[in-house]
Amino acid sequence: MAQRLILTAANIITMTAEGDRAQALAIEDGRLVRVGARDAVADLIRQGWPVLDLQGRTVLPGFIDTHQHLMLTGLLATAIALDDVGCLEDVLERVAAGSREAPSGAWVRAGYLNEQRLREKRMPTREELDRACSGRPVFVLHTAAHMCALNTRGLELLQLPESLEGVDREGGRPTGVVRDPGILTHVHPVMARLIPEAVKVAAMEAAGRKALEKGITTLHALDGGDLGPGETRIIMAHRKRLPVRVVCYNQNMDLGEVRRLGLPRVGGCICADGAFEAHTAALFEPYSDQPGNYGALTYSQEVMDRFVLEAHREGLQIAVHCESERAIEQVLAAMEKALRAHPRADHRHRIEHLELPTYNQIARMAAAGIMAAMQPAFIPAFIGSQGMQGYAPLLGTARLRRLHPYRTLRDYGIPVCGGSDSPVTPYNPLAGVQAAVLHPNPDERLTVHEALEMFTVAAAWSAFEEAQKGSLAPGKLADLVVLERDPFAVAADEIAAIRAERVFVGGRQYEI
Repeated sequence: MAQRLILTAANIITMTAEGDRAQALAIEDGRLVRVGARDAVADLIRQGWPVLDLQGRTVLPGFIDTHQHLMLTGLLATAIALDDVGCLEDVLERVAAGSREAPSGAWVRAGYLNEQRLREKRMPTREELDRACSGRPVFVLHTAAHMCALNTRGLELLQLPESLEGVDREGGRPTGVVRDPGILTHVHPVMARLIPEAVKVAAMEAAGRKALEKGITTLHALDGGDLGPGETRIIMAHRKRLPVRVVCYNQNMDLGEVRRLGLPRVGGCICADGAFEAHTAALFEPYSDQPGNYGALTYSQEVMDRFVLEAHREGLQIAVHCESERAIEQVLAAMEKALRAHPRADHRHRIEHLELPTYNQIARMAAAGIMAAMQPAFIPAFIGSQGMQGYAPLLGTARLRRLHPYRTLRDYGIPVCGGSDSPVTPYNPLAGVQAAVLHPNPDERLTVHEALEMFTVAAAWSAFEEAQKGSLAPGKLADLVVLERDPFAVAADEIAAIRAERVFVGGRQYEI
């Protein structure tokens, strides 16, 4: 029997064109069959189709988060949360309490720590964590996931190689803090292997539920590869257990693994550089607060060129993490070389993050047809909504003008899709919309419609799914979100707080 439903008395923002609205839609067997005025569904109502009166609520296409880490998000949902601590004493007290509650022999895991919000402006040391939790291994992850702190037992179990880069040392001894590239090449992979598969499946289900609550109907899962060996296979095997759709990426350069998984794309957080917060995003000029530190490239140009060329030649879509200009240059140059050698009109290669490109790089991306996958919620979370005060000490005033250049990218015709990088920032596409609309640099602000496109139309296009998702039109999947308020009708600083009341995935209704 056909599954049918009509939504009426709705404020439907179709996203098919700016300003296009409707009042009713009809769903049959998971797809939209009518979208328009109430008259467009009048005959179906007479035929007895079930009707849901939305009483003026706003309907949008289901949001798509194009850059998030499904497994890590779910695993951190069960870790000690440190997002609201104000000093190291609070961190250590919370770790100690978590240690008392953890099962015998288990790791004490904590996350979401931003040391810049601590009074001391630093990560905890091994000795401090030892005092808080003697005998148990402790792992404290920075909110950017590019830095962590371990206690002595944790360091012993991870067996950090003596030559591992990114290990902070004092007097030749590790302090317990590990940053890029060591956290990427050693810590994350080892930690991933220590967690049983059943725990990971439960974690991804938890992440899927969290996404649904924010009106997300599709998650781009940037998992597996070097950062989580085998986890893409787990996600693909169990993704139908989630209430949302999943687009899988595999985050390493092993094209053989991509072939075995049957994926049409490769990458995600293949990290060409690190993160600004860890002073490891790769710059052309040094950090303003650390003269002599230019950040770090993870790969040589030769390695990046070889990977991009081979993946491009095989017809794969490529996505690579580049936070800053020197990493962007490495990856952009590799993509340009591959495109010259093997021209391909509709490759949709992505540069992830693209936080600090040069204007020359933006022009070259436009010429090469390379898109950007960005996270505007980084602005209030890390950069600073007032004068970009969070990054001003790191970069100085001149470079701030180039941070998150949404308007410039759009003016060059570069598609920009939106994500959260969860768990780096929480799932909440409307928080990303608000951040892009209220960019602290007025020259780089987007309109509400343009910002919504990042999480709908452009997001669907970024995965070659524009025929199925991203806007509300007959024939498309019935993936949509019902909001309590209209993001066009509230003050810009209220957009992030708009609540999702219902979500439909393939016509299946979830009340939030």
